[in-house]
Parts: sequence; structure tokens; C-alpha cells
Amino acid sequence: MEKKSSSDFLKRLFSVGQPLPGLPLIFFLVAIVSLLQLPANYIMINISKDLGISINEIFVIAGLPIAMLLLFGFDISKLLRFKAPKIPAFIFAAAMSVPVAMLIDYAASASGSLLPLPQKYHEVMDQMMVYSGNFGFAVKLLVLCLLPGVCEEIFFRGICQTPLENRWGTSIGIIVTAALFALLHGNPWYFHLYFILGLFLSWTFAVTRTLWIPIACHVINNAWTFLNYSLGIDYPIDGFGSATDILLMLTGIIFAFFFAFAFMKTARITSPSIRSRHP
Repeated sequence: MEKKSSSDFLKRLFSVGQPLPGLPLIFFLVAIVSLLQLPANYIMINISKDLGISINEIFVIAGLPIAMLLLFGFDISKLLRFKAPKIPAFIFAAAMSVPVAMLIDYAASASGSLLPLPQKYHEVMDQMMVYSGNFGFAVKLLVLCLLPGVCEEIFFRGICQTPLENRWGTSIGIIVTAALFALLHGNPWYFHLYFILGLFLSWTFAVTRTLWIPIACHVINNAWTFLNYSLGIDYPIDGFGSATDILLMLTGIIFAFFFAFAFMKTARITSPSIRSRHP
């Protein structure tokens, strides 16, 4: 009798038999992924940064949660939605990512004067982006831009956001997903910046219900950072009070709002509601 009760409790805890994973299972997956950052970081520090990042993205952040959900019998297609978006919406979302990425760079510089990133973290981040030759450049684009864009969106926007919205509604689901996204990046000095980026990516998914949009936006954001590093461009360029940087920030704000409006007008909302009929 006790075994049956324990089995029933575990089934309820892990939402076995339900159409979507429940919150206990989602937060359990988040905890597992968080703990596995330790061995992944060990590989990055002691063996190879590119290898450590690749293993972490493919096997820990995306692979393990998918495997566990399949093991528990969930229909993964209800979470990993890869319906083709409208081409105009895709283009406007991609275009919107550029001014958003630039404005986040300005926010990073502004917050750095109030909450400076320790030199150790600066060095680690710089070392991650160092490359040699055209092949090294291509490898970094794959490891730093494409893999995180795909794997992190599968986990956060795909696996986490839909159940969170199902339970708490769209707005709270977006906020909590963005907070988890920021927490798992493990940088308290940049938490607010990752949170802003997470809000942006979660919003694009909530509008379109396809992962292709946040994946594209995430890849473009990371590529923007990497390409600016490669070209030696820092923001602000001449200082926050300079005409150049004021113009760039105003232009970024205008274009971000313009592309956001155009994106909203052209995006396809593939599902009118994801609210569950059961508590």
C-alpha cells in the first residue's frame, strides 16, 4: 500500500499522464541543468572552452531535458513548436534584434559604472571569444552563437515557457522564464541584462508560438556581441554624452519600436490559448 502511494505521488509530482509537464517537473529540470553546469564549467576551464560549451548546450541544456520528458511519456511536439512563421514577421523580428542587442550593450556599459564586472569575469569572457584564423572564426560562430541560440531556446522558451504560461498565464510565464534564463547564465553582475534579453525572447515566442523566431533573435544577439568583439567595437563609442552615442541610442530606440510594431502586425499567432482545462 505504501509503495502504491509513493508511486502515485511520484506520478503526480512528475505529471505523468498529463498533456504538459507540471511546474514541479519543470523546476526539477531547471535544478538538474543548474547542477550540471559545474562539470560543464570544469571542462571549459581545464580542457577546452569550445568543447565545454558544446557539451553543455547540446547534452545538458537541450538533450537531457528532452530525454527525460520522453522517458516520462510526454508528447514533445506540444513543447517544441517549430511551425514556419510568416516571412515578414521573421524578417522584422530579426531586424528588431539588432537595435535591441545594441541597446543592451549600452545598458551593460551603464550598469558597469554602478556594478562593475570583476576583472576575472572580463578575462573569462574575453578568453571565450578568442579565435585564430577563418576556421577559428567559424567555430566560434557555431559554439557561441548558433548552439546557444538553438539549445537554450529549446529549453527555456520550448520546455519551460509553455507549462509556465499554462499554469500562471502569459505575462507571468514570460517573466518567470526570463528570470530562469538569467539565473542559469550564472552572472549576478549581468542578471538584469540577461533578464531583459530573456523578456524579449520570451515575448517573441508568446506572440508567434514558434521557436524559429526566438532562435533567430538569440543567434543574432550573440553574433552581434561576437562580431563587435572581433571588430574591437565597444559601446559607448565616444561616451554617453557624445553626439555619436546619443544619436545611436535614439536611433536604436526608434528602430526597436518600429520593428516591434511591424513584427506584431505581421506575426502569426498559431494558438489562441494554451490554458489548461485542469488545475
